[in-house]
Amino acid sequence: MNNSSRKAMDIALATEARAMYANLLTDADKRRIGAMRTTDELVSFLLRSPAWREAAMGLPPMGATDTQFAEALGRCLFEDYERLYRFANDASKEFLIFMTYEAELKFLLSALRKLSVGAAGELFYIPAGAQRLTKGFNMARLKEARSFQDIVEGAAGSIYGHTLRELTIDPVTGNPSFNEAALMLEGQFYRSLDRYLKTGYRGPSKRELAQSVTFRADMVNIGYLLRLRRFGTPVQEALKLLLPMHGALGPEMERRILEAGSDEEAIEQIRASRLGKWFGGVDAASPESLVRAAESAFYRKIIHGAPNLSVVDAFLKLKENEARMLRRAFVALQYGLGPDGYMD
Repeated sequence: MNNSSRKAMDIALATEARAMYANLLTDADKRRIGAMRTTDELVSFLLRSPAWREAAMGLPPMGATDTQFAEALGRCLFEDYERLYRFANDASKEFLIFMTYEAELKFLLSALRKLSVGAAGELFYIPAGAQRLTKGFNMARLKEARSFQDIVEGAAGSIYGHTLRELTIDPVTGNPSFNEAALMLEGQFYRSLDRYLKTGYRGPSKRELAQSVTFRADMVNIGYLLRLRRFGTPVQEALKLLLPMHGALGPEMERRILEAGSDEEAIEQIRASRLGKWFGGVDAASPESLVRAAESAFYRKIIHGAPNLSVVDAFLKLKENEARMLRRAFVALQYGLGPDGYMD
């Protein structure tokens, strides 16, 4: 297939993704959710949402648990992903498969966390359809993992196999440091994606996709930088913990953020960077909510831009972020709290 044919298919795919984006929750919908008082009310409301109706239909009308709710949202999100993936051209499928690799990353991190905290840990949910798209990730074995070696063997053929084997093991616990594992595995995901775009991707819109990937890496690093500051991590040590990728946020700016006199000054440094336009008017209480607001601004701009594969990627990220918002609202309602304070 030549690039002209791929471009035509990507335009059609982007058009479909835009139509799916139009079904996401409106600001008015979110205000209504923010005023709710029970989880049953939220499930009932989602039955009338074009984007989340299928998820809500799979839930009991009363008394849904947090795990049931999270899994229903995960299935709904993946069904949209699978629908777009199915009609993508060969090169676009090779890029979109990284969403499955990212789900595998989240599963591995939840499995490692479970080892560190015991049986009470909850595994990240990966729908059965996602498990069919890649090889080398033995989900059945990983779900039953009782040791770090089980995890290494279960993920041996995945893009994370080598990284898992390289982790330093604590001789007392038999497990690696969770923080080190998270940093190294996340770094492996972004390095693999970056390398693929530079040397393997054969489709159009390579520049736009690369911009989206480096933006995501910058957002991860901003989250790290603001948390590392709060933990009092020494600057040189903190710099070593960042993802080894730089987009608009270069090493010098990262150092200035870490060396700022206060969190407010650190955020002003971010606003002064080339990423600053995505943080305009954002007054967030946590690094996570700050990053989420910037991501929303960035991906919404892409949605309304040139129709190419980056539009598909943007829609999937926006729907994933909306799923996380809905789960935060659900958990808040479970605890008898107003969800409005947990939706940013």
